[in-house]
Amino acid sequence: MPVEESRLGPRVWRWLAAFPITRAGEMNMNATRSMTRNVTRRAMALVVVALLASLSLLTACGSTSSSASLPPREPPSGEHQLTAEDVNAWLDGKLPDALKNEDIPGAVVSVVKDGQVVTTRGYGWADTGASGGQPVAVDPQKSLFRVASISKIPTSIAAMQLVEQGKVDLDADISAYLDFEIERRFDEPLTLRHLLTHSAGFEERWKVAPMTDLEASVKSDPPVQVFAPGTTPAYSNYGIALAGYIVQRVSGQPFEVYVREHVLEPAGMTTSTYEQPLPAGLAGSLGPGYTSTGEEVPFDLMGDFPADSLTVSAPDFAAFMNAQLSRSPKLLREETWEQMWSPGLGEERLGNRAKAGEMGLGYFELSRHGRRIVEHSGDISGWHSKFELYPEEKTGIFISYNGDGNDSDSSNNLREDLAQGFADRYFPADAVKASGGKDSADRARQVAGSYVVSRSFWATFLTAWVPVLGPATIEHAGDGKLIFNGDLVPNKSPYVEVEPWVWRQVDGAGVIAAQVEDGKVVSLSPGPAYTLLPTTPVQQALAPVFGVCLVLLLVVTVAWPVGALRRRRALKRGQEVGAPVPWLTRVARGGGVVALSAQLTWIGLLLVIMANPTNFIDGSFTWLIPVARCAQVLQALGVVAVIPAAADLVIALRRRAGWRRITMSVVLLAALVALAWWAWAGNALAPSLGI
Repeated sequence: MPVEESRLGPRVWRWLAAFPITRAGEMNMNATRSMTRNVTRRAMALVVVALLASLSLLTACGSTSSSASLPPREPPSGEHQLTAEDVNAWLDGKLPDALKNEDIPGAVVSVVKDGQVVTTRGYGWADTGASGGQPVAVDPQKSLFRVASISKIPTSIAAMQLVEQGKVDLDADISAYLDFEIERRFDEPLTLRHLLTHSAGFEERWKVAPMTDLEASVKSDPPVQVFAPGTTPAYSNYGIALAGYIVQRVSGQPFEVYVREHVLEPAGMTTSTYEQPLPAGLAGSLGPGYTSTGEEVPFDLMGDFPADSLTVSAPDFAAFMNAQLSRSPKLLREETWEQMWSPGLGEERLGNRAKAGEMGLGYFELSRHGRRIVEHSGDISGWHSKFELYPEEKTGIFISYNGDGNDSDSSNNLREDLAQGFADRYFPADAVKASGGKDSADRARQVAGSYVVSRSFWATFLTAWVPVLGPATIEHAGDGKLIFNGDLVPNKSPYVEVEPWVWRQVDGAGVIAAQVEDGKVVSLSPGPAYTLLPTTPVQQALAPVFGVCLVLLLVVTVAWPVGALRRRRALKRGQEVGAPVPWLTRVARGGGVVALSAQLTWIGLLLVIMANPTNFIDGSFTWLIPVARCAQVLQALGVVAVIPAAADLVIALRRRAGWRRITMSVVLLAALVALAWWAWAGNALAPSLGI
């Protein structure tokens, strides 16, 4: 499932790598894959908690970081020259041990400067031989790597070529270029600018069987628009796929043909392709990706393929970096390049959140040591990549790995560590210092709390699980410092306030900026393509209510046969047992059993989804759709069961049926009412499944 980036890239979820997430590209599939594992643990925690009636355990599953196993970065020295000899010595001294420590089979790195390729290096294995063949070492000149969400950059360039030609208006409603209607919840125009800046307002979607036909993919069950365009960045593979479809429609060529002829080949990328599966001439140069257990990952077929299907070689990507840094006229005019690298929305639309970095048109903006960087990351299962361009220094670095590593954060941490180490070595600067404002600690305390990521499920049955499965928390670490516990930022070093309501990472490129209205924090930006929204009381209540209802229904369901056995034994002894159980009571109890069945089906569905994040793309899990529909039917019947349960309680009270009977009726009705609220608030009965 294309999670990176993610398809929640990169823990807004491997199943969001079916959702690629990028923290400035970094929330990709890692985020996705990383989230996947934590999601699995949290889902298991939910079951355990419900069964044990220990609600506090529901959200106790945390993530761990593997950064402790990374080789230490040398401090800035200012003595290193960016030459092939120095870069090679640095990489050779760092990457082999790091790959071994993180259990990542292989990697390639390209570095360019001033239009020249400084180095292209390969490490480890393109094929470990785990499937029985002979191991194959990474060939830095020939080995192919899948770069997931980095695919969005050539797609964005292709779209801007049509803007240059006057065939597409960047700020016109995209309905003029489409042959189908997208459901709108807002009156504002939805534009190509919004698609390229991840601000179209789409919720996350995840297909258990993505379609490789672009037209069919974008038209099939499009995601719901949950935010007004241009207001709330929310990373979206679908949005970029839609931009690719516009390229296809306006150019009159299949997207993969257009981008090859007008972007890849002019940029010197002669062995790169969006095609799925790979052409026969290239397939032999691509080894498998590897999971954290060393298993080979099958070739994922990406439905939103303009967003995540690109396969490249390191020399090809070096050529692509030089084409971008030189503002190649073969691709775009110089002013268009600068437009793509400049803020696409602006502070007038994003407010103070813009200070955390903004999306350009397809590119993420960040800085290291005061140097402007435009970049993107990409993650799908088994493959993790990143490139960073320093436009003023005409320098770029590309990193790609073919394994998830031994920990949910391994590849993300190592990628970030290498990018930051490159900046430390060749563009050093003084450490980030706090502003020292006297109110800094108060502002930090106001920001601290629990948040949900904008790139999430807002209008499907998965809505109910988002606060448990994909939370982001910010802690006040004292002295005005913040700790961000979430997958959008791989480096967990603290943040210090550099100006009011803006915090910068001490040892990394992360920035957090708060939007404050009427003295209240209403949203945060942890990077260009994501927004953090404070968790609402309703969201916080969803999982506990579900857990309580599960426990109550289990209790009453067990109590009914126990009571029947007691009655039978009493009859055998000739004892009085009272009147037979009324038919209405039987109907109410049947409704309780149905509601419990719905809950167990939801849990089973969630566990399957979380336990098999890499196995959905081949279509073998399409049976999840009828299972989800079955859960919805059972859930709806459980809601209807409130009526007979309420009537039964009234009758029991009128007849003074005894404390046991009345207690069980009260418990049943309370559980059914609470579960009906959960189904409504959590969109459990929503027509769109989001899978």
